[in-house]
Amino acid sequence: VIMTVTLAQAAGVPEIVVCTPCGKDGRINEAMLHALKLAGATEIYRVGGAHAVAALAFGTKTIRPVDKILGPGNKFVVEAKRQLFGAVAIDLLPGPSEIMVLADETANPAFVAADLLAQAEHGKDSQMLLATTSRDLIVAVERELENQLAMLPRREIAQASLDTGCWLVHVRDLEQGIDVANAWAPEHLSLVVKNEKPVLPKIRTSGAIFVGHFSPVAVGDFLAGPSHTLPTGGAGKSFPGLTVDQFQRRTSIVKLSAEAMRKSAPAVELLAETEGLAAHARSVSIRVDGHF
Repeated sequence: VIMTVTLAQAAGVPEIVVCTPCGKDGRINEAMLHALKLAGATEIYRVGGAHAVAALAFGTKTIRPVDKILGPGNKFVVEAKRQLFGAVAIDLLPGPSEIMVLADETANPAFVAADLLAQAEHGKDSQMLLATTSRDLIVAVERELENQLAMLPRREIAQASLDTGCWLVHVRDLEQGIDVANAWAPEHLSLVVKNEKPVLPKIRTSGAIFVGHFSPVAVGDFLAGPSHTLPTGGAGKSFPGLTVDQFQRRTSIVKLSAEAMRKSAPAVELLAETEGLAAHARSVSIRVDGHF
């Protein structure tokens, strides 16, 4: 809510429609309803998943079609948004949570493990990757994962994520780690190295970058300024995270005087004739000499 509706409100969007699944009792969480009201939502519907995306795109008897669909979801929501490109405007493709930790020997293994588990508890399809130049760090992180996992209320979900979507990888050097980061384009990149300044400019595709020992991704989830609606599944190569300007539409305005038209005519006519577009050329010449 905070990461999406508030941006639409700041951009001056007059109608902000929210779809959210209800609980088993058929009700929407009261804290969420209050947050939606404070953030500026104008309509709220108890529907979620891919069918909510379809309803927003095409409309139903009770939900009017919208101009643009924004926000995160599971893999089915992401695929629904992907298939609806062109039928309705789409922001980006934020799906199941991802984190990559790029670290050297200075990283604290307890901190690294905690960050991996924070993403693992999101859902069984979360993806976690540690790429490090230190073999000792990998061993220590494995130990920390086991110890910390046992203390988590959502350990069954986190364990399922670790079993199918967690990799601890030794890289030759930080350059190789940077190549991995740019190839994977993770939603979140935690950069924990002795000197981050030469590394940061080389990271080009991550949704958001959290730098240093004391910048956990969870701060971005709940507090830090940028929206935490971020691209996943490699979409960071094509999309940035959600920003206010994605709720705005740009256009271009062109106006020529008669004198400007006269000066522009030769270039336009030459290009039009080169492409075999006679009507294009004549739409210019008729304004200059009065002949079609």
